[in-house]
Amino acid sequence: RRPTGAMTHAASFGLSAGLRRALEDACEGGGDAVGGLQIRVVDEAFALMATLPGATKAQQLAESVASLLDIATPCFFLLRLPKLGWALASWVPDTSDVRQRMLHSSGRETLRKTVAAVTSLAFEAHWASASEVDVANLFAEPVGELATLALLTDVERLALADAQATAAEAAAGKVTSAALAFPLQPLAANALAEFEKGVRDLLLLRIEGESVGLLPSPSSPPAEPAPLEAMLPTDAPCYALMRYPQEGSTALLFLYSCPEASTVRAKMLHASCKGAVLTSLAERGIAVAKAVEGEPGEHTHANVSAELAAAAGSAASGGGGGGDAPGFNFELKVIKTAPRGGRKLTSRR
Repeated sequence: RRPTGAMTHAASFGLSAGLRRALEDACEGGGDAVGGLQIRVVDEAFALMATLPGATKAQQLAESVASLLDIATPCFFLLRLPKLGWALASWVPDTSDVRQRMLHSSGRETLRKTVAAVTSLAFEAHWASASEVDVANLFAEPVGELATLALLTDVERLALADAQATAAEAAAGKVTSAALAFPLQPLAANALAEFEKGVRDLLLLRIEGESVGLLPSPSSPPAEPAPLEAMLPTDAPCYALMRYPQEGSTALLFLYSCPEASTVRAKMLHASCKGAVLTSLAERGIAVAKAVEGEPGEHTHANVSAELAAAAGSAASGGGGGGDAPGFNFELKVIKTAPRGGRKLTSRR
């Protein structure tokens, strides 16, 4: 179990005993008496705030959700959708406290993986205002997408297995995600060797088929005033490994860039393999100081500098707590939330 760190940007979100019992009962009980759970971050842990009654119609569930919305307080909803599965919705209103928004945004991925250990998630949504809350949209049954649903269920299982893995195969230039091994293509392997030697300060990598390929890029990240985000593709996910100038020195930075326009499969594959890539780098002695996730346009010089400063401040205050692999603290990361208005993990035809 990961140790609990300070609450600046490093947080280890556990489950309260009451939420754990409620989650297991709701997901494994086999009945439909529970329509959902309202969950909130309280004292560095996910806590159960309310249990929603079972609902067979969208309007019933929508009314239950609406009665619990508070424009000053973020929370999560785990909602049961009859015949469709479960949905995870995050309510992070723009009018709420900045620190609470940060906690609930950064903790969302941890909650998603925790829920995935108990049941399958078919949908996810992010709501920032009452006008965006659309429970009826979650109830809309996908049409003609059984193959896509089966694919994404498998990828979800890969993501869960990857989260549970305690180590990754770094030998022979491979990174491992669950049961699949993704070897580095020759150009990527050579570029990584050059990065280790200090010959280059930037790598852009992408999963292509069942291997990790190298994307064209300069040998160093763009310096200000040139936009940092301009180096990232806008049509597909990628990983960026770079030495970034910071306060007269350099910091080793890992970016996971995921454009909203990317295909669902590419998003899920890169998200599930991100931890294995980081573990592989750490086992090669590449000590990443900060990992940040978001859309290309969010990876600006200003945002990256702010995240590195926050990570340095957390480490200096003793909140860096040991990670899962040497040289990298897996708690020091910012998770990108789902797009406003919601996103289905399955695609619609």
